Amino acid sequence: MIGDGEVLIGIVTYNRREKLVRALDACRQLGFEKIVVFDNGCTDGTRAILQNRSDISFFFTDRNEGCSSGFNRLMRYFVQESTCDWLLLFDDDAYPAFTYQGLAEYLQTHRAENRPGYALKVVYPDGVPCPMNRPGIDVLSGNPLRHLWKDFHLADDSESCPVDFASFSGLLLHRDTVSRIGIVSPKFYIYSDDTYYTLSISRNIDRLYYCSEFTLIHDCNRSSRNLTDVDTVRLEREVINKIVMVREYSRFKVLYVSVYLARLLLLNVRLFRKILNASRKGLAADLAPYRNEPV
Repeated sequence: MIGDGEVLIGIVTYNRREKLVRALDACRQLGFEKIVVFDNGCTDGTRAILQNRSDISFFFTDRNEGCSSGFNRLMRYFVQESTCDWLLLFDDDAYPAFTYQGLAEYLQTHRAENRPGYALKVVYPDGVPCPMNRPGIDVLSGNPLRHLWKDFHLADDSESCPVDFASFSGLLLHRDTVSRIGIVSPKFYIYSDDTYYTLSISRNIDRLYYCSEFTLIHDCNRSSRNLTDVDTVRLEREVINKIVMVREYSRFKVLYVSVYLARLLLLNVRLFRKILNASRKGLAADLAPYRNEPV
């Protein structure tokens, strides 16, 4: 049996104190002992709540540094400040629907497989799979025209299987993986940081494993591919980061970027100029700052 405390839960929070409290209480009730929270510049009284909870560890910054920076800090804390073997990541609006004991028994049973990490099933509170958190298969090494009309994400009813990329929400990483592959760069700020990071694992160590039997509840808004209601900063990060990822991982960079932009423009015609401006920044961006940081 895996000893108590070998799974560390790492949560990034920003101005959602009610959801954070629910997540923390759920983790405690399910038997998770080791929990660390990164307060990403909250201004809603979250820090006072954290200061009054002696059952968790937390640290903070005075300004919002972006989701990528939050996961960057949690990974660094995991390898430098804890002795846990595993790090389970998610945002403050998510919480597990499984016990620590059940997860511990699974990890012990599958220990010999030496997987670098696991992607858990992520669903909305009503049980419908969350599209933004679906793991998938790496197609960037091939010709994008072969995958033009195919969804490279797993189907909603997929059983457990190897995958190449996954979301940070529900990502379970082994200590050796983070030590070897490094820590996600805060340069992404938001969007594509998790796909970039998990692709670096599957390409350099081994594939992740999707665990459909372990479910994470993600109490968030329903996602959409339409960027009409997204602010300028988020729109820019969406486009720049996707292009950076394609440039880093694809042998067909020009073709992939062209296909990506064509799809995005068709779905967001009114944002034509903003998308093109962001794409220019993505094509000109220095790739080095986006690469994983050493531990």
